[in-house]
Amino acid sequence: MKFRRYIYILMAVIIAIAGFDTIESQAAKKRTKARTTQTSSRKSKKKRTTKRKKRKSRKKRYTRRVTKPTAPKPEQPSNDSLTLAVNERLLQWIPEKLNPGGLRVNSVKPDRMSKIARLSLNENFTYLPVTRELIDSLAFHAKAALPDSISDYNVTLNVGTKSLAYFITKVDKLPEKFRKNPPFVVEANPFVHAYKGLENDIIALWHSHGRYFKPGSGAWTWQRPFLFQSVEDTYTMSYVLPYLVPMLENAGAYVMLPRERDVNRHEVIVDNDTNDEGQIFSQPYYKEMTGTKPWVTGDLDGFIYDLPDFRDTENPFENGTYRQTTTVTGGKQSVAAWYADIPEDGEYAVYVSYKSFPNSTEDAHYTVNYSGGTKEFRVNQTMGGGTWIYLGTFPLTKGYSDTEPIVTLTNLSEKGEGMVITADAVKIGGGMGNIARSDRRSDIYYDPSTPEVSSDTASTPTATSDAASKTGSGTNSLSGQNRAEPEGEEESDTDPTEEEEDEVDETDEVNDETEESEETPDARPADTSVPAEPMTPSAPKTVPTFRTSGMPRFLEGARYWLQWAGFPEPVYAPYHGSDDYKDDYTSRGNWVNYLAGGSRVLPNREGLNIPVDMAFALHSDAGKRADDSFVGTLGIYFTQNGDSYRDGTPRINSRMLTDLIMRQITNDIRRQYEPSWTRRSMWDKSYVEARVPEVPTTLIELMSHQNFADMMYGLDPSFKFTVGRAIYKGIARFLSERKDRELVIQPLPVKDFAITREKKNHYRLSWQPTPDPLEETAMPDKYVILARNQGELGFHKIGETSKTHYDLKVADNEIHSFRIVALNKGGLAFPSETLSLREAPGDKTPVLIINGFTRISAPANFKDGNNAGFSADKDFGVPYIKDISFTGYQTEFNRNTGNAFGHSGSNFTTQIIAGNTFDYPAVHGEAIANAGHGFVSSSVGAVESGAVKLSGYKNIDLILGKQKAGIVGNGKSGVRFKTFTPELERQLSVFTNEGGNLFISGENVVSDIFSFRYGPEDRHFAEVVLGVVPAEAPEGGLTETRSGKLLSSDGKTVKYSSTLNEDCYIVQSPDILAPAPGVNAREIFSFSDTARPAGYVIDRGRSRNVILSIPLEAITESYARDRIMADFLR
Repeated sequence: MKFRRYIYILMAVIIAIAGFDTIESQAAKKRTKARTTQTSSRKSKKKRTTKRKKRKSRKKRYTRRVTKPTAPKPEQPSNDSLTLAVNERLLQWIPEKLNPGGLRVNSVKPDRMSKIARLSLNENFTYLPVTRELIDSLAFHAKAALPDSISDYNVTLNVGTKSLAYFITKVDKLPEKFRKNPPFVVEANPFVHAYKGLENDIIALWHSHGRYFKPGSGAWTWQRPFLFQSVEDTYTMSYVLPYLVPMLENAGAYVMLPRERDVNRHEVIVDNDTNDEGQIFSQPYYKEMTGTKPWVTGDLDGFIYDLPDFRDTENPFENGTYRQTTTVTGGKQSVAAWYADIPEDGEYAVYVSYKSFPNSTEDAHYTVNYSGGTKEFRVNQTMGGGTWIYLGTFPLTKGYSDTEPIVTLTNLSEKGEGMVITADAVKIGGGMGNIARSDRRSDIYYDPSTPEVSSDTASTPTATSDAASKTGSGTNSLSGQNRAEPEGEEESDTDPTEEEEDEVDETDEVNDETEESEETPDARPADTSVPAEPMTPSAPKTVPTFRTSGMPRFLEGARYWLQWAGFPEPVYAPYHGSDDYKDDYTSRGNWVNYLAGGSRVLPNREGLNIPVDMAFALHSDAGKRADDSFVGTLGIYFTQNGDSYRDGTPRINSRMLTDLIMRQITNDIRRQYEPSWTRRSMWDKSYVEARVPEVPTTLIELMSHQNFADMMYGLDPSFKFTVGRAIYKGIARFLSERKDRELVIQPLPVKDFAITREKKNHYRLSWQPTPDPLEETAMPDKYVILARNQGELGFHKIGETSKTHYDLKVADNEIHSFRIVALNKGGLAFPSETLSLREAPGDKTPVLIINGFTRISAPANFKDGNNAGFSADKDFGVPYIKDISFTGYQTEFNRNTGNAFGHSGSNFTTQIIAGNTFDYPAVHGEAIANAGHGFVSSSVGAVESGAVKLSGYKNIDLILGKQKAGIVGNGKSGVRFKTFTPELERQLSVFTNEGGNLFISGENVVSDIFSFRYGPEDRHFAEVVLGVVPAEAPEGGLTETRSGKLLSSDGKTVKYSSTLNEDCYIVQSPDILAPAPGVNAREIFSFSDTARPAGYVIDRGRSRNVILSIPLEAITESYARDRIMADFLR
């Protein structure tokens, strides 16, 4: 009895304690619910709230209940003779290109009853691209290593508790009803329905890092060091924005990014709000036309731009208003229109915003008017409300038009009447960062009416940009306060905000994971700390200083874009303002889940109802190889020991996604550029960016930005195109398997494009498809013809054909430009180069412009003993269209300086650098037109192939730009971009011998042909046909000039592009010319600083050549170009 009484007493005590805990928990919840918001003294109605009290400890516990499969302890390798023999045999067989390193057979256990030799392999075998063929080969070689006594045994291969066959790349298919997403943002009249591509697939992706604020330092800084002329914060962006994103969009996907995608530093917001009580920073050019269904103001919050900058917790999509009406299927429409005053001519991304409701329309009809055309979109407003939704990037002209809005929205619907349609702000351009940060979260509660502790402080808080002078233009030194944190540290952090639904909160220990890479020398133990709770509001005793980054928004980390885009604070700032560095990488996975919340992917979570199909992160890694070998490509995914995502998809699919992309990258690089490119491991590890998203996700460390051998390829635009296309193909293969559809790869751009004049006013555009040696399906079915009229910035569609030519009639004397876009059922190719024409009055033979400037390349590089690097100051290379990742010239070339090797400047980080636009025939053609002539144009390939006959022309203008023979990386793909090929030399020789006149301009017009990549016959061509050779300096060799100015023979000054800028590529080392022996030459231009010749007229009797070492398109004043061309054509 006594014992039972003691039991009862003990039970009562336990119940009482549990009840006390429950009461305390309920009280804590009531306190949390009862917290009030505080209003800032600033003139907006922004609410700044706190959610929880600061915790005493950040290291051990956080509120969450987690159910995880328990990973078995790794098996310790055996060293018995059988295991060692089998291990040796397998390691000898595995091809070097496949071996990720660290492979080990842990044990070999013969089972005499079943006659099976059971091989236990270590985890590194899962890093291999596992196929049935690989497994069969491993089993074969393992069996060959068995002793005679058990040589007849079968062999099984296991990793832990799973068969190695479990890791074969096999994608789980979605249920049939989920294989087609509801349309989200689609063009009303697309060039192609890519139903064998990625049509209506929704992909979340991002490039690594970005500029961030470091609390405690009062400064913004970069997350990585400046090496080899770039920094990881911008480097991977140079793959994603110019290549990968357009390729995915051309395949029909809708791509979402957590960072600003527009590199234009200008931004215009047009909104319906006016804020009579305070300031407004949007343009007030929103207008309405009311039809049968009137516009009214909605009941909830909308966007308002009433602050010059936004501080922690301030959401621009709160406290404003929006407009709404209902849809009609006919009759008088209600229209919302956004007019804008555009600051400069240029390309601008256009975003719209609206509210989403269950009864929102699924086909809101938007129209974007741009310089040269219009484009219509249908937007499903049941998704994506309360943030910026990207429509596209469009060329816009400077100024304001009160007759044509940039964007319109009509309530006309094809889906039915009575659905809600809403209109909020429109965003045009990328803009400057406008998130202002300070050292303490409590600073946002500053009240200027409170007496200051120190009388020498200002009476109001300040908001400034982080001046370049304060932080050395953002330069990350290799030591000290701004030293880059080690690679890999952030990715394995623990997500602080993720909460399991429908489970009771319990305290759960956070495991102190310490993932250290044997392949990444800089890896450190993972930071598994949990973020601090937001501070209890209290006014700071000193005046706080708030700083914006002072840089274009596209350079900032994801954390800041997500705040500007209206995402809740727990998404973009899980560390509550205490650690922006961790906020940045943690926010990306949170963002994916918030996008997908409410959709079939995460039906029970709050979010934007967007059914995201997958997520992809592109990083570059650290690590060096002293022997100039490659660090190569690493993949990271997370299966949580065989768990599933919330929608039931097994997490092993993230491995399949990783493997498909890694295979595509490494195979394509090896076949096109570098057979020795390294395929590294595939890690199944708990990195935040791979773990948090509730969709199949992979993180690819493409290469090492610290390794010179990698970067010799990594700075080349052609290499970037190949990698971008490989990633697109890997994603497409994964999603086609996932959605059980046939895959067709989009074509490559067409080649041999030419315009010929058939007769007066009649022209033929011709071209050829470009076969893709890597993809059989990537052949075009049709071609779209795009046109641009004189005075316009953009192109519009004028026709399509399945043939390789298109005939048109021109009825005026203006300049018309054209592009060809190849397409198939998988999507669109990148456009062709731009060619132009003009029909001159009368019936004169037109001038033929040949575009021989096809070069895109990395900067020049060298290896010289202990010194190596990029000599971009001598040859910057040629970006594709523009360079968005160049930070500054390399300054440390000594290989023996450790991590400082490759260190580079940062003074160009915010500058866009112009490259090859492939649009120079129009510039040359304008000068020809102003001289009274008509012209046609052709690619150099069409001339070399014989598609264009030179015999029909009297005058030829050959554009050479920065054309120069060169290689990619180690040169295994051959020499590219010669100024003159043997076939071009032959045709020009015939042309001039028959009396034709040549105008040739190019920076390397003769020096290239006299380089070691050419032979004696090429030099003979230069001397006899061109009539010029490189001039020698007094002591031998070529002289250099940096003046940026020419002097004409009559004393006039002509300026050209001699610095890095965003308008025209840089002309760095133009040739100093000399007449060939025995020719009749007249000098027409010299350099202003050296008086050395830059241009000659060569009189060949029957024909005449004008040779310039300054490209005509690089001459900055149009009147100077006109004068030069008129002199040639006179």
